[in-house]
Parts: sequence; C-alpha cells; structure tokens
Amino acid sequence: MSASIQPLPPTPDSSDRTIRLAVVVLNYRTADLTIGCLKSLVPEIETLPETQVYVVDNCSADGSAEKIAAAIAAAEWQWATFLPLSQNRGYAAGNNAAIRQILSGETLPDYILLLNPDTIVRPGALSALVEFMERHPEAGIAGSRLEDLDGTPQRSAFRFPSVFSELDDGLRLGVVSKLLESWTVAPPVPESECETDWVAGASMIVRRSVWEQVGLMDEDYFLYFEELDFCLAAKRSGWSCWYVPQSRVVHFVGQSSGVTDTKIAPKRRPTYWFDSRRRYFTKNYGWWYAVLSEILWAVSFALWRVRRAIQRKPDTDPPYLLVDFVRNSVLVKTVVGNRGAGGTAAGEQGRKTSQSESYEPEYNPELGLWEQIREDWEAHGRDWTLPGFRAVAVQRFGVWRMTVKPKILRAPLSILYRSLYRKIRNSYGIELPFTVKLGRRVVVEHHSGIIIHGYSTIGDESIIRQGVTLGIRYLDRPFDAPKLGKRVNVGAGAVILGNVEIGDDANIGANAVVLSDVPAGCTAVGIPAKILPTKAKMLREGL
Repeated sequence: MSASIQPLPPTPDSSDRTIRLAVVVLNYRTADLTIGCLKSLVPEIETLPETQVYVVDNCSADGSAEKIAAAIAAAEWQWATFLPLSQNRGYAAGNNAAIRQILSGETLPDYILLLNPDTIVRPGALSALVEFMERHPEAGIAGSRLEDLDGTPQRSAFRFPSVFSELDDGLRLGVVSKLLESWTVAPPVPESECETDWVAGASMIVRRSVWEQVGLMDEDYFLYFEELDFCLAAKRSGWSCWYVPQSRVVHFVGQSSGVTDTKIAPKRRPTYWFDSRRRYFTKNYGWWYAVLSEILWAVSFALWRVRRAIQRKPDTDPPYLLVDFVRNSVLVKTVVGNRGAGGTAAGEQGRKTSQSESYEPEYNPELGLWEQIREDWEAHGRDWTLPGFRAVAVQRFGVWRMTVKPKILRAPLSILYRSLYRKIRNSYGIELPFTVKLGRRVVVEHHSGIIIHGYSTIGDESIIRQGVTLGIRYLDRPFDAPKLGKRVNVGAGAVILGNVEIGDDANIGANAVVLSDVPAGCTAVGIPAKILPTKAKMLREGL
C-alpha cells in the first residue's frame, strides 16, 4: 500500500454529530463500482443525515485506494471515512477493521450496515431497514431484497445448510427436491418481510447489541460463509434474522471474485471457498456431521454427473468441482494432516497411560498420513513390496485412525487396521504396534523377529536392523521405554530362546539374551541376561 494514502478523518462538523447508522463498504479491486455505490448513497444520506459511511480498501494494490480517496475528496463527502488496509486478510477481517473503529468511537451507532461495493441502493433502501429494526426490537439482523438492474429479484433469504440440503444440492433430482424442499438453502424469493435463517452479506444491517454480544465476524473465513456463520451465532444467542423486501438494492453478483456470477461461464471454484465450507460445518456442527454432509454431497453429485451425461443436459458446473471438493474435504484434509477449520486437528489429542485402544497418540498436523507414507516409501527405495515399508505404513495408519472422531466412524478403520497388523506380524515377523511413536523416514531392514513394544520413541532417519527388540530399559519402571535419538542405527538385539520359563511380573530388558528361567518378580538384563531379584529386594528392604 502506498505510504501517501492515509485515512481521511471526519470533518469537525461530522465528528460532532450523532451517528445513528454506520455503513461499511469493503472494496477489493472494484474502485469504479465502489464509487458508483457511494454515489447511490448520496440521497440516502439526505434522508438519514445521522449516517456515516466507512469505505475500506482491502489492500487492492491496483490503484483503487488512490482512486477512491480522490473521489471522496473531490465530491466533498463529509459523511465518508476512508480506511486503506496494508494487507488483504479476507472479507471478515476487512469489515471487522471498520467495525472495530466504529465500536471504539465516542458516539456509537444503533446499527451497522454491511454493504457490498458492487451494489446500487434504490431510493429509501437504508431508511426501510432502519425503520424495520425500530419496529422489531427482537430482530438482530435484517437483509435487503437484492435484485438485478432490471428489477429481477435475486435469492437473498436463506436457510442454514444441512445434510439434507447437501444431498439435494448434489443429486438435483425433482422428486428428491420436492421431498426435501423444507431444507432447501435458497427457497423462492419471499414477497413480504419474513423471518429467515440468514441473509446475504451484500446488504445486511446488524443491531449494535448483536456485535457487542456475539462479537465480530470470524476472521478464519477468507471469503464466503462468514455472514452465514455470523447469523447462526446470533440466532444461537437469541436474536432473529429477517428479510425486508421494502429495502431494494441492485447487486452486480460476483464482481470481485467471479465465483457467483451466473452471467459468465463458471470458473473453477477457488480453494478458499472449500476452506470456508469446511470450517463452517466443522465449527458449528462437528467433525462427524461435516464428513457425513460431504459424503452425501459427493455421492449424490457423482450420480448427477452420470445422469447429466446420459441425458445430455448442459454442463453448468464449475470445472473439476467433484475432484476439488474431495481434495479439500474434511476427511482428506484430516488424513493429509492439514488443520481442520473447526479445530479437529488431531495433534490436540492427549496421551494416556494405557496401551489399549483408548490410547490417542500425538499426531503432527503439519505432516499428514500420506506425506509420512510417501517419505517412508522414498526411504525404502520406492519399493512398496518391501515388508519393512508395509509394516511402517500399517503402523502409521494405526496411529492416524485413532485421531478420527467420533468412535463410530473410527470403528471400521480399527477393524481394517487390526487385520493388516496381524497380516504383517504373522507373514513377516515384524511387530510394530500403533502405540510406538515413529519418527520420519524410518527404514525397517532385515525383517525377522523385530518387536517394538510400549511407548518407544524412534528418532528421525533411524534404521532398525535384524532381530532387534525394544522393550523395558530402566529397572523397576516397567512402563517406561527406550528412547532413541535422531539418525541412530540399532544393532542386533534381544533373543529369547525356547524352553525358558518366565515368571509372573517379570521384566525383560532391551538387548537381553535370556538363556535361563526368569523367576517371578525379577528383571533380566544383559548378554547373557543377569537376573536381578528387584521386587524381592524391595520387599526385604520394606520399600
């Protein structure tokens, strides 16, 4: 952002007056549309003189800031305050920058209106919203009737998405749509004012009390779903949301992003749209609900694509939509290790002291399952047939599946893991339980009788060689385990010969060759193993 562009402060006259309505217009590379929007506000300001407009430039870096600042100065719009930002952090963050300034001022407005730059307000649009809010003190949010320039209405009053709406949106089958019409996200345009779940953020008025109670919009959304998320938070706080068709606003759809513009060929949907969708479902409904909604949509949309091809219907979907949807889904993002938007990163799972299925290992969200397996594949010479690679891959799968929530979805993964684990152990003699914490690029060589138990930690780039047993390391601490540093080679290890009796509660140390019986309550350590009657000694000494 050019250092010469600074916020334009209100004039002395405007700073002393009472502000009833604050309007926030967020521009990103649509300077001409923003100026046109401001011009349409001039008669509205005359009707509602207690109005202040905040124009935010979201670091357009294309000359928009200079152009808008010059237009405000030339027109002497004393009711307009210009706020250029130094970086673009998305729609929610851009609007929040102005809202924070508004709410920290000495004179607080009753209402804050979010208005898109690609809009032209019809006469009386703002006063209609304010009058409605005055008549309905229980209403926290209200939205305008959005329409094309010729007056054709756009759908701008919506229901919250659900698994049923996702099924309907993907399948697009008349009989199913009829059955699920009560869950349709975008119902027909209402003719009169009515309560609704959420309204489009292109023209959305919010009572100041809502901002103070609910907070600002979630800045983890870059673009899309943020007003939906905010309306849901307001509803859960007891505020209602309304559609007010008396307030008419022309909306030139999708001028900044091009994603929702229905008058041009559909573009490939950007990653941030999928990120926002994923965050909305995981944050508000949980991981399992998000996954279920994705499965329903993906399967139904695949069926629609087959039916479209058979019936030779026109293709109006964005390119690669199904591929991009699956690639950016909650389940895949969890597998590859990206942080879920709803806080489902498996790295937050805590360790437990039991080596049972309830153990939830630490899981690095920065390095996902497939990335780890790919590194192991490279370390094993890109040979997926090697038993060592297969053993490590199964172990990593076992660790990952413990991060899946809830347990009902984890159950089939656990069944698969146990089957694979037994296959590896019985076929190759490699026993690598999921409770072992493996580093990166671990190579299992000379696979024969390798057993790694307990909460062992194996450093990065370790090599595990023939006949190694990693087990108890410290005497009288049976639940501890050896920890190896990074890039450590482990040589030939423990061997327990046949016809050896091992008593109750006995401990076998790492690198121990057990040649004779190990009585109950003793520990075997060394080559050959030295029998230490540790528990008996403790009893004698009264420890």
